[in-house]
Amino acid sequence: MDTIPHDKIKRASEGLRAIAHEVRLAVLCNLMHGPMCVQELVSATGTSQSNLSQHLTKMRMMGIVENDKRGQQVFYHIADPEWREIIHALKHLYCPELCTQEQA
Repeated sequence: MDTIPHDKIKRASEGLRAIAHEVRLAVLCNLMHGPMCVQELVSATGTSQSNLSQHLTKMRMMGIVENDKRGQQVFYHIADPEWREIIHALKHLYCPELCTQEQA
């Protein structure tokens, strides 16, 4: 049996910890549909703009999301396709009814 190197386990643990908050997870679930501006994310997550900003900053520093400034608005999107795969897998586990609805 092959053992997984400690540095890989540590990196995975840090990544999972970075998304293991309901606001950050809600942001990522919403960004699965495409880029969103801060105001849209505030509305979608139900959190305050200052709280959302803290979570977006953490995810940006971890390389999970990226942002683009368009005029006065900042739009966020998922930075790496691998994060999309992780969120998709979580959606299948915890919200399978939504996956069924999207396929219909």
